[in-house]
Amino acid sequence: MLSGIDSLAQETNRCRSVLIREACSFYIAEKRRAMLRERMKTGYMEMAELNRALAEELGADLEDRDLSGEAWVWRKA
Repeated sequence: MLSGIDSLAQETNRCRSVLIREACSFYIAEKRRAMLRERMKTGYMEMAELNRALAEELGADLEDRDLSGEAWVWRKA
């Protein structure tokens, strides 16, 4: 592995420590992005039930409306 690092460092005109520092920074940034994506995915999944319930409630409200014409007109219950 070290010979590969030295070879890449020479090809890119960098010293080994700079190359390793850049690789570590890149790895850390990618890990953080992956962790954020996973937290967002979890959050969206947790909110799915609430969003479905709200959509169903809105759907029920829309069934009570007269949608004829350009403006929505509420029907009295």
